Amino acid sequence: MEVEKAEAVELWNRETVPKVMKIVSTRLPPRDLINLLLVSPWIYRNLIFHPSLWLVLDFHEMSNAGNRLVAALSLPRYQNVKHIILEFARDIEDKHLEIVKSKCGHSIKNLEILNLNGCQKISDVGIEFITCNCPKLKVFSIYWNVRVSDLSISNLVNNCKTVIDLNLSGCKNVTDESLKLIAENYQGLQLLNLTRCVKLTDKGLQNILVNCSSLQSLNLYALSSFTDAAYKKISSLIHLRFLDLCGAQNLSDDGLSCIAKCKNLTSLNLTWCVRITDQGVITIAEACRYLEFLSLFGIVGVTDKSLEAVSRTCSSTITTLDVNGCIGIKRRSHDQLLQLFPKLTCFKVHS
Repeated sequence: MEVEKAEAVELWNRETVPKVMKIVSTRLPPRDLINLLLVSPWIYRNLIFHPSLWLVLDFHEMSNAGNRLVAALSLPRYQNVKHIILEFARDIEDKHLEIVKSKCGHSIKNLEILNLNGCQKISDVGIEFITCNCPKLKVFSIYWNVRVSDLSISNLVNNCKTVIDLNLSGCKNVTDESLKLIAENYQGLQLLNLTRCVKLTDKGLQNILVNCSSLQSLNLYALSSFTDAAYKKISSLIHLRFLDLCGAQNLSDDGLSCIAKCKNLTSLNLTWCVRITDQGVITIAEACRYLEFLSLFGIVGVTDKSLEAVSRTCSSTITTLDVNGCIGIKRRSHDQLLQLFPKLTCFKVHS
């Protein structure tokens, strides 16, 4: 009896448990998946040979991330990793990416998404090391890195030809030369974030707007140096859905009227666009009828006429509307705004 019971338990552990764990494992975060390997030898053997389970490496906010990355990419199960997350990871430097290049380059040949956000010890040298083995990279994000320059973008476009999503937010040493390289090599680019890239000028942005007509998302947050000469060319982005112009102090009603040609916009941030008046907002309202998000925060030149115009075309779509600081708008209470926009759920974007 005891023998039969023991055999049944062994059969359960060897066959049933691994099958159940395989189903469960597809829904687990990568870190929990690693812990699952330690539960039993049967689970380990069952899961280790399923490549689809080992496509993501997540070192988000982890310490000793550089050594962890090298160790993981040295394991057979990570030979086809497609997504690496190092966002705000600690202890990741150029030297670790050099080791990846020399010893584990084959493991990232199918990499599609690389997140290096907040990795401030990585420089142009490290970007060259990591990109040279990633020919299939589609999404590259390096938010808040003041060490990378145009050289990094040069290496990126030379090594990775299929990028469609690029986040350079906070990369303050990137110049118009980078935008020229992007415009020439990534004409299929769909998402671009240039937040606080303060060395950019109209010339660089115009290069992007003329050549990257597939853009669906463009973030120009906190860039006050651009003028209408560049803003007017946004009109060529017929697929654009997301546009952040927060702080665009030189944007005029004429420039905004050109942007209104982007009829598929669903999200438009005009916070602190201080030259805008009712004229510009009404033009947007009449042309962009799918708006879900609109911020007019801090614009003193708009009045209730703007809200009435937006309400006539977007009352059934707007869920986020920020008119705080718009002293020309008198109907600003929640109840008054809900009368105009019944689906409104968010009244404040900026604090």
